[in-house]
Amino acid sequence: MVKNSSSYAAVKGKRVSYVELYLDLVFVLAVGRLAHFMVAEPEGHSVIVALGLFVVLWWTWIGFAVLYNRHGDDDRQEHLLFLVGSVPIGVAAVALEPAAHGDIAVFAGAMAVVRLVLAVSHGEGATDFRARITRAYVLSALLFAVSIVVPEPFTYFVWLVAVGNESRALLRNDKTQPGQTLDPHHFAERFALFMIILLGEVLIEAGQAPVEDTAGWIALAAAMVLAGALWWLYFDSAAELNLQVLELSGGSPTMARAIYAAGHMLPAFSLLAIAAGVGLMLEEDPPQFAFWLASTGVGVYLLGTRVFLRAARQRGLGAVLPILLIVATFNLGRLHEVLSPHEFLFFLTAWVTGCAALSTAAQPPARRTDSPPAPGRSPHPASPSPPE
Repeated sequence: MVKNSSSYAAVKGKRVSYVELYLDLVFVLAVGRLAHFMVAEPEGHSVIVALGLFVVLWWTWIGFAVLYNRHGDDDRQEHLLFLVGSVPIGVAAVALEPAAHGDIAVFAGAMAVVRLVLAVSHGEGATDFRARITRAYVLSALLFAVSIVVPEPFTYFVWLVAVGNESRALLRNDKTQPGQTLDPHHFAERFALFMIILLGEVLIEAGQAPVEDTAGWIALAAAMVLAGALWWLYFDSAAELNLQVLELSGGSPTMARAIYAAGHMLPAFSLLAIAAGVGLMLEEDPPQFAFWLASTGVGVYLLGTRVFLRAARQRGLGAVLPILLIVATFNLGRLHEVLSPHEFLFFLTAWVTGCAALSTAAQPPARRTDSPPAPGRSPHPASPSPPE
């Protein structure tokens, strides 16, 4: 693989801290419960409910990612803040199952407390920019608290207003205010690490399935290969492209919101859908919905991560083929009529592996890069920084 000065390993920026990684462990509990919920109740309604809960968790995580990116010093005060915030997040994770069935009191209350923690942390500065974010989080905390007594389905509308309110304040360009830009390297690495966590759910769901014969072991191995191919699709192509765009924007909050905060939300959730679909197909007599869950999840992942973006810029068949592959991926669930669950898993693995090979082949050789450095290690010397 050819090294390039714009790779993760060559970009100098703020490092991901160990306390951020600890907070991610709490979110692992949350996303794992969402995947289990879709496995336990494999139907379209469950996916919609899980997506709604995931959106709330996603923006909660982003609040901490942006906070550390802009103001984190990796000191004891910062450590204490993240550890305090991890407690209500952990409570919310355990409360996800009752929330999925309509009992949202504990989940909404925990989300309100988390936003008060974020409000206090952003309120430490005296700038109008930080004060605006603090006010937004206080309002969001109030809305989550009020949602406890709001009847369904209006509860989810209140959550949507709360998340939209805080996201606009958190990631909005305001050139009159200092301290709003983001460290591109840290932001890209935070999202890359979270994508790895979600990829881990594919392995976890596969590993929890009962294996009783040789075909089951082979299907389990196929699921492991599938997870690796999904990793390759993101980290061999999309991750580097996203970082480069954010760097060229000078750490623009608007660009960060488009590429990462909003742009990664559906691809990230699609990994949970794939995990649930794989877990179901490894069980005995899975429902037809498992085929559609896995194939649609892969389709959203391919579309959302934009792994074929460079290929689509080519002419002729090189531009049309990626589009046809994505459309076909969304329809792979129809193969439940001719393939057994294990056979479909083999086929889906081969399909995703082929897409990964095509994505790599479409890249100019000089653009292929090394993996990001491990958290806690200093990056290599940087090339000249893009203009602010």
